[in-house]
Formats: sequence, C-alpha cells, structure tokens
Amino acid sequence: MKLNFFRLVLSLLSSLNTDNKEEYINIDDYAECILSYLISPCLDKDMDPAIVDAFVSTWEAFNQICPYYLWTATDPNILFKSDTRIFRSEKILPLWLHQQTFNARNVLALTNAQDTMMLQLLLELCLSQAEDKHHPDTLDKSRRLICQFIHSIFIDGDREMLLAKSLHFQTYSTDLIPMVVDLIPSIYIVFSFIPELTRQPQLDKQVFGILMACYLCEKYPLQNYLMIAEKHVLPRLMKIAFPVPRERSPSCVPSDALVHAIPGFVHLARAFPHFGPTILEAFDVIAKGLPEPQQFIGQEGNNNIIILVLQLHKVLKDSRDLVQAEVNKMDQVNKITL
Repeated sequence: MKLNFFRLVLSLLSSLNTDNKEEYINIDDYAECILSYLISPCLDKDMDPAIVDAFVSTWEAFNQICPYYLWTATDPNILFKSDTRIFRSEKILPLWLHQQTFNARNVLALTNAQDTMMLQLLLELCLSQAEDKHHPDTLDKSRRLICQFIHSIFIDGDREMLLAKSLHFQTYSTDLIPMVVDLIPSIYIVFSFIPELTRQPQLDKQVFGILMACYLCEKYPLQNYLMIAEKHVLPRLMKIAFPVPRERSPSCVPSDALVHAIPGFVHLARAFPHFGPTILEAFDVIAKGLPEPQQFIGQEGNNNIIILVLQLHKVLKDSRDLVQAEVNKMDQVNKITL
C-alpha cells in the first residue's frame, strides 16, 4: 500500500508540464509535497530503488524550476536536526550537497560562523559509527561525496582561504585528518598557516596543527614543507614536552597532547627519511626527560599519571622503531620533490 502511494505521488508530479508557465504558480506546493512525504521514506534502506530514482529525478526537475525554494527548504540547520540518515544515502546526499553549493555560490556569507559549523558537522559525520561496520562501502561513498563538496567550496568560493583557515583553527577530530588529506585535493592550502596554527595557546590546536602538517608532508613531500616542519613542527613538539626550557628544567611534562602528537612524526619520516635522525634525537631527549613509572609507586592518587607515563614510553618506543625503519631505507628512498 505504501509503495503504491509513493508511486502515485511521483506519477502525478512527473506528469506536470514544466514547460507551461501557468503551472509555475503553485509549483512550490508540489515541491513541498515531495519534500514532506518522500525524503524520509527514500532514506529507508529497504525502499524500492526505483522509487528513490524517481524521487531524485523529480527533485532535479523541481531544481530547474524553483531552486530557491528547494534551497530554503533544505536548509542545513533543518536537516542536521531532523534525519541524519541523509548523510549515508548515496543518492540523496548529493542532492543536499548540491543545495549547499547553491548557498555558497549565491550568498555572500562564506566566512561566517554558520558556514564553518556546517563544514565541521559534515566532517564529524564522516566519523565511523556503529552501524557503519555493516555498510563500509556506504561510509566510504559518503566520505568521498562530502570531501568533494568541501573541495569545491575551497576552490570556488573561498579564494582568500578565510573559510579554510576558520575551519582549521576551530579544528575537528584528528581521526579525520588522514581522510581529509587523502580526499580533499585543495587541502594543501592549509600548510600556509601551519606555523600560526601550531603557535595557538590551546594544546589541542597545537597537536592538530602538528598532525595536519605531518600528514600533508607525507602526501606532498616538498622541500618548503620540510623547512616548515624543521622550523615550526618539531620545535613545537619539544615545547609541548618541555614547557619550561630544558636549561632550567630537564624534566619532560607527561601529557595526552604528547601521546597524540608523537605518532605523527612517523609520517614525517616517511616523507623525509633523511630528516629521521633529527626526529629520533628529539624522541630520545623526550624519553630521557620522562620520569620512570616506578617513581610513583606507593604514592596515593598517582594512578592516572602512571598510566600516562606508561603510554608515553610505549608510544615513544613504537614510533621510534617506525622512524628508525624509515631511516634505514634512507639511501634507497628520496621522496623530496624539488
């Protein structure tokens, strides 16, 4: 019964003569009908694919007639609050992203907080959820569509890089950095403000900048990127490890920031194996400055610091081994692009 109803609705809508201007008078009512009654059912994985295809075709027809209405009706704030299944729909997600492209190209509001928030939310929706374990291909397709959309915004509507800068200074989950670097070709523009990003007072932003730089270097092993890594990225790691200059205090300060930042330098070593010995020296200095876990045994309330110190020792060892492996291949590999 439900499928017959949907087929009837789509049949009536598709019978509209879109060349007849008189029928445009109430076209918004028809558009409202299709959005109100068919979007949610078409997001159901069990929906007949023919119905979904018909919905997409009808939506595209309306987009030729009343694009402004469709844009306002599919406002990002409305959809984010309603049905997030749209962001795992291979056929419906492109429609929503198209509307947001319309927004970006026709409204002078690219650099405000709402646009940054929209991109942040889109990226967060790329994080794997429990249900994605059963549909990995769906997640991959959604990620690619979203990243293509963000790329188009960066190259078409963000000429001054203000939106890209705002997005990355607000940051997003570091788990998404590999995906972003891999799937957004224009993401290389971020490297231009890596020095400023790593100088931010918030540790989480410093770590974000370090990891972004390391992954970008691995994908784009350019000489000028290496210079920035030498001058800003590795020194920032050392400042996180030793907030007080080592001349006054040789002790490393254990922190979650170090745990998250240190593995990034494996990617830097893959990009520039000849820079690996410098990374290894930095790791050795940090390891030497770290307290040994047994120093805290018997002291009340120190369980968390013991766990943190153990994590750091393990992360340092594992990362050191991987960097050393890259150094061992130094004579056979020269990835720098001059």
